[in-house]
Amino acid sequence: MKTKIHVLFLLVFILFQSCKAQQDQAFPKVENHFKGVLDYRHEALEIVQRQQNGKEIKLGKINTDGTIYFNLPEFDIKALYDSIPLQPYKFQNIFSMNSSCKDRDVFAKTPFDAIYAQKYKLLIKKYGINVAILEPVGDSLVANSKYFWFYIDRAITFKDDCIKTSPTTNNPYANISANIKFEKGWNFIEERLEIVENNSEVDSLPYQTSTIHFSKIEPANKKVKWSLRQIQKDRKIEVAKKLYNLTPITKTKFEKWVPNKLGDLSITTKVHGKPPIGQSNKNNMHLVYTNKVEKREIDIYVVDCAKNPDDIGMIDFAYAMENKGKDEKDIKPYIAQYSEEKKATQLLYKVEDRIIVNASGVNINAEELWDYIKKLNVEKLLKE
Repeated sequence: MKTKIHVLFLLVFILFQSCKAQQDQAFPKVENHFKGVLDYRHEALEIVQRQQNGKEIKLGKINTDGTIYFNLPEFDIKALYDSIPLQPYKFQNIFSMNSSCKDRDVFAKTPFDAIYAQKYKLLIKKYGINVAILEPVGDSLVANSKYFWFYIDRAITFKDDCIKTSPTTNNPYANISANIKFEKGWNFIEERLEIVENNSEVDSLPYQTSTIHFSKIEPANKKVKWSLRQIQKDRKIEVAKKLYNLTPITKTKFEKWVPNKLGDLSITTKVHGKPPIGQSNKNNMHLVYTNKVEKREIDIYVVDCAKNPDDIGMIDFAYAMENKGKDEKDIKPYIAQYSEEKKATQLLYKVEDRIIVNASGVNINAEELWDYIKKLNVEKLLKE
């Protein structure tokens, strides 16, 4: 009986110590805040990152008191890179220790050649888009420090040095060193930079040398200052907010709207939920209209961006690139381009910052394709 009581007491003690350790754990805090929709004091902000395969992972959040809570997920980084046609960076290159290092053979084998690792930025997501970056910076006036989260597929000790010299004067311009005991998974790294004034032995002219040292540090260290940097314009955030709060167009409404004919073209395909190649938004209609006699065909995707504001951002960028430097009188309501390879005209059209029409026409020029698209009357989808 005494043994059972002793074991029970021990379990309770361990549990208490575990809870106490969690309560005592130091969390970093954001030094600044924005007004308006990006003010974390009104609503917590989500920290995310997009992996190399396009999938998004959640890295934590900023609470309403500005406290940063990291909830970093474990994953198989080797399997991630093996699943895509992309090779990871050479390990030493991540720390600027590459072929420009003095007396270094770029083809020589090293103990780090088989390592899979990656640096990560911390993105803030709201209303379905990335609106800001959470940046850790140093506060020292003597040295300039940068910080980053780093993921590695194994636990290793990385110790290396690199001297970079000018090809013209042979003077060293950078001394880089690293001494890091990596844990498998996530590690928080400091890149400390110091600028030193030197005199050349040849001509006594002064030159600068950068001394850079990489080491491991805790994200809650007091010398690390965390701040937010907005990366989207206010208008884009407002558009995203509007789209994110809209109710998507239903499949029934899509199907009821679809016209059976577009002028001399008849519908041959009507499919809901099949996204265009390279996109993931399934709230769309895929339509194909043909005229076999004239050998004409139009392939159309009508995409609703409610809950998916990133899609609008992509077409806005396309509009901006197409109309850059044009007079207002020369700007058309659509973007069109002819593909010599496919012998088809591609057309993009945006409706009220919500719906995207992506059309491709065979044996149809841009003006004719636009006339057909107008007959679709996509605007009707937005009416009650």
